[in-house]
Amino acid sequence: MDLNSISLAPIRAKTVAILGYGNQGRAQALNLRDSRVSVVVGARAGAGYRLAEKDGFQPMAFETAISKADVVMYLFPDQVIPEIYRETRQFLKNSHWVGFAHGFCYHYGWIEKIEHCQYFLVGSKGAGAVLRDAFERGSGLPGVYALENENAELEILVQSYAKAIGLTSHVLLKTTFQEETECDLFGEQTVLCGGLMELMEAAFNTLVDEGFNPEMAFLECCYEAKTIIELWMKYGPYGLTQKISPTAFFGGLTRGQRIIDEKAKAEIKRIFQEIRSGAFAEEWKKEVEKGEPQLQARRERIKTALLEKTYQGLVRQGLN
Repeated sequence: MDLNSISLAPIRAKTVAILGYGNQGRAQALNLRDSRVSVVVGARAGAGYRLAEKDGFQPMAFETAISKADVVMYLFPDQVIPEIYRETRQFLKNSHWVGFAHGFCYHYGWIEKIEHCQYFLVGSKGAGAVLRDAFERGSGLPGVYALENENAELEILVQSYAKAIGLTSHVLLKTTFQEETECDLFGEQTVLCGGLMELMEAAFNTLVDEGFNPEMAFLECCYEAKTIIELWMKYGPYGLTQKISPTAFFGGLTRGQRIIDEKAKAEIKRIFQEIRSGAFAEEWKKEVEKGEPQLQARRERIKTALLEKTYQGLVRQGLN
């Protein structure tokens, strides 16, 4: 795909309703406005509503925003989308294109599709705050998009939307709702928000338990993870081996597979099967219905852990 050939004209000819003004909603609304796209913001009274006003928007009821728009974006957390969608689906018209930043609710059937609407997703490979920051720096993030059905007009519009929010300066991949959803969940659970976080905390705690300074443990086991990932992304897997010391490479080569052993690999595959079968989606649904007790307990434990206190202390010293 020639990203330079994507035009902003198709999306500039439409009005986009951004429903929800949280992390992703705010970033996309601001980027669209800066790309000279007509944007209306739908938000309920609260922090998001006030922030939208501060940013120069005139937030309105969801129903009103939808009535003014051609493209309607549901940019809420996965567990919130079904409720908002049920409340607003009656206002969606034949001419509406309905979009999401992640395919979870669509793929697992948490929303009831309307036959006369055309559904799509446009997702950035990074959180909303990162997307906004990259856009303001004149750069962007890699992104993906998916269409419910093959439709040339919709595809041109979605590519134009992706460009307007800053997703065409690097890579823009066409995918499917299933592929985007399952890959996204898998990456989060096994690496980004699961494996990596657990590994850093376990290594940090091991050094602290052995009597080492928590600040030293943090720099070695957490901060340097950032620098290694940056090197890996810049030079690639093989290039990284040329940028680290032979001692580091030999130690990782001979010890890394003791951590990611056959048992760990089997568990990784089991996690994927839970995603593919819908078992994880069902587990998450039950957690949401109970008021998210596990989520809140985990968040509170992290908030009071030595790892968090060490991080905050280093930040106050100037760590970034």
